[in-house]
Amino acid sequence: MTSWRSRIAAAAVAGAALLAVPLTAGTASAVPTDPDGFHLAGGFSTHHACQVEGRDYIDHNTQGYREFQCRWNDGIWEVWVR
Repeated sequence: MTSWRSRIAAAAVAGAALLAVPLTAGTASAVPTDPDGFHLAGGFSTHHACQVEGRDYIDHNTQGYREFQCRWNDGIWEVWVR
């Protein structure tokens, strides 16, 4: 016979797994990505600010980004990184 403590532990592990899958899937899919693999990282009012922030992403990132682009989109300079 299985103890209640073992049943509660197994239920907690199963519940945590069910909760973790939708959370990780939702977070990953929420980042806009273009066909070339660039991820939208932010938006700025000036091209200079976009360039400064893009350079900072390359110099001080922990995700391994090696490239950035500043793109004009509807009145905002967007920085895209990959």
